[in-house]
Amino acid sequence: MTGREDLMLGFRLAVGGGRGSIVRLVLSTVGIGLAVAILLLGASAGTIKENRDQRTFAASVRSEPIPGVAPLDYRATTTDFRGQVISLVHLRATGPGSPIPPGVDRLPAPGEVFLSPKLGELVASDTSGLLRPRLPGKPVGLIAAETTLNPDDLIAYVGTDALRDGRTIYGFGAEPGYHTVIENGILILLLLGLFVLLTPVFIFVGAVSRLGGAARDRRLAALRLAGSSLGQLRRITAAESLVGAAAGLVAGTALFLLFRGAVAGFQVFRFGVYPKDLTPSWPLVVLIVLAVPALTVATAWAAQRHTVVEPLGVVRETAPPKRRLWWRLLPVVLGILLIAPDLGVASELGRWALIGGAVLLLLGIPALLPWLLERVVSRIKGGPPSFQLAIRRLQSDSGTPSRVVAGLCVVLAGAIALQSLLAGQAAMEAGRQDETAGRITVYADGAAADRAIAAVRAVPGAADFQAMRSMFVDSIRGDGALVLFAVADCATIEAATTATGCRDGDVFATPSFVHKGQSVKITDDGKREQPWTVPATPRALEAKPSGMAELLGLHVLATPAAMTGVDLAAASVTVSLRGTTGNPDFAELVRNSVAPYSGQVTVASFNGNRAADEARMFDDARTILLGGALFVLLLAGVSLLVLAQEQVRERRRALGALSATGVPVRVIVRSLLWQNGIPLLLGIVIATGTGIAVAALGKRLFRDGLYVDWSAVALLAAAAVVMVLLVTASTVPSVRSAARTENLRTE
Repeated sequence: MTGREDLMLGFRLAVGGGRGSIVRLVLSTVGIGLAVAILLLGASAGTIKENRDQRTFAASVRSEPIPGVAPLDYRATTTDFRGQVISLVHLRATGPGSPIPPGVDRLPAPGEVFLSPKLGELVASDTSGLLRPRLPGKPVGLIAAETTLNPDDLIAYVGTDALRDGRTIYGFGAEPGYHTVIENGILILLLLGLFVLLTPVFIFVGAVSRLGGAARDRRLAALRLAGSSLGQLRRITAAESLVGAAAGLVAGTALFLLFRGAVAGFQVFRFGVYPKDLTPSWPLVVLIVLAVPALTVATAWAAQRHTVVEPLGVVRETAPPKRRLWWRLLPVVLGILLIAPDLGVASELGRWALIGGAVLLLLGIPALLPWLLERVVSRIKGGPPSFQLAIRRLQSDSGTPSRVVAGLCVVLAGAIALQSLLAGQAAMEAGRQDETAGRITVYADGAAADRAIAAVRAVPGAADFQAMRSMFVDSIRGDGALVLFAVADCATIEAATTATGCRDGDVFATPSFVHKGQSVKITDDGKREQPWTVPATPRALEAKPSGMAELLGLHVLATPAAMTGVDLAAASVTVSLRGTTGNPDFAELVRNSVAPYSGQVTVASFNGNRAADEARMFDDARTILLGGALFVLLLAGVSLLVLAQEQVRERRRALGALSATGVPVRVIVRSLLWQNGIPLLLGIVIATGTGIAVAALGKRLFRDGLYVDWSAVALLAAAAVVMVLLVTASTVPSVRSAARTENLRTE
């Protein structure tokens, strides 16, 4: 036969070899399809970054004067509504040629607002009437889709005829004056998460490519008897593998396109993408299209390296070659060497050292697991019949199950590490918030302070006020540095600090900052300076955790009587209060009360019944990571299911012999459970240890102690155990069929 005829024969054997061939093709398609979908998502990372950079560029303002362009007065402020941040961009044209922001075809007139699509939906769905007063104008249109940075961004362009403290700009579309850089620790977590989800894909593709090995060998023996050469057998094997790879590529592309259409609602760490962002770069698409079939063919050929196909039958090596340890330790040793030096996460070298070290530790799992499993099962003796059957099978071939479990364990270890780091951050943020649960903080600059605070005090149910007027003290230590300084009554001081017995006229300060009789300059708005002489010996200032003094970062705090001769009218004011009515929208009532002073007043709420924004981001990331881990776990389950079915099919004569000698079917099923469960249990132990070791990096990433999320560990381990139980249960019908004595017949 020619090479083309060999390939065509392989194709026919893959799709027309009977029911078994069709089942193997379907399972291969599912396994490879899931892997391809994940690879295409990873290949879209470059496009996601490029499109986000373009949107950031389009929305950035240009402050350099442009001849012939009438400038635009511009001011960006924010407000919150039930935990969601809304950006308000105030615009005032100075002429007919003033620049227009992206997403609209004209500037909003005074009293008009353009809303982003998500903000328009939020306004339309708000039945409480609390959001509408926050928008200083009438909605007249929507900002064009896919012009905001994220699909869920809440943005309003507000037209105004009087703009205070705004900027003068001459256009849009410039390099931003800042770069939205993900915090170093978060960046490392995202990269590790990407590695955790992508690495097992290649392991599973290799495992799926080994399907039907025994049946393929028997077919090849028949072809050898018909006169085929070894080279022809390799081409036929390659063609059989390529059919499953091609079907998997098609199925994976379809699955990717389905996800791409629904991706607009996917957002984590305030990071969202549009469907068009999920466009894999063509070089990577070509690489995936070539690499997946090449991997399947290479794996199928590698599976035959210990098999001799002759015309009269198939001969396999009775004992696999002894696995060597030295090269399997290299990833672990190199990972430790990269992680051990504390290079920090601020430098590029330190970040890549941490990423590389963690990746190498995770790669140590698939390298070490086959060796460890071989050593463990070689030393096990005795036990019930089902256990002995499983151990004997693992002693004769531990490589196949360990390869499937190795990919699963990489996912478990990575997920345990990342879940622990993210859970620690979420717990820390929530813990900080619990200490101020239920309080609302209002900050107003000097010009609007008295009016805004009066409006807040008039909100029904407002109580438990703590107010501080903040300024800056100049040159306390003679170095020209400005230090935050505040004035408050004794009730507020005792609530915000550990001080007791406060009297009007007292001064509190961090040791060595000021002393009695010292003359300093006080600056209220950065322009007006007033002299002040410290009238009394300062008492020690020790802020309570999460109190107003710590919130503001104060070093000097004085009572009103100590400020004789100082005009405090222009000082900014920070007020903390609580609601007494139990109204869940009390914070929204406070925000509405100060809405007329937009840009001059900031409101922050701390609700003990709802996680803070930062804590929610980490919780969202944990949920997405857990979902991804469970998805890859499903991929492992498919591979394990196929492996279990193939084992039953390959060993049907042996199972028939066991049944004929009196071994009950339930014993055979339990042996399969042990056979699947022992590698998995060993892998879970290794994955847990590796995951905790990688999670120890949290001390460097986030300056926190190690926090192990045992609930996530238990959930992932339990999911893996349940998967093994389900896979084993699915083999029961096949085992009953294989245990018939008819399978002992020979032809």
